Amino acid sequence: MNAIEWSAKAVRQLRKIADKRKRQSIFAEVQQLANWPDCSGDIKRLQGRDDYRLRIGDHRAIFVIDQSGTPITVTIMQVEKRNERTY
Repeated sequence: MNAIEWSAKAVRQLRKIADKRKRQSIFAEVQQLANWPDCSGDIKRLQGRDDYRLRIGDHRAIFVIDQSGTPITVTIMQVEKRNERTY
């Protein structure tokens, strides 16, 4: 099992989401990243960058993977609603 870390920015963004069920859904989907690389979900590597995105409905969780140690660390950098400026 890998470690999941949240940046302060991602925690603030998650707390700003008004719908409690949506927040819980995002948190549950992100927790599945602990099974990296055998996790489910709509995950894609972002072009020209070293990070990934996890699609959760109309929200996106941007994260980076640190595979240098054991366990692998997944750091959630942002949680935002998808729009033209998300990436």
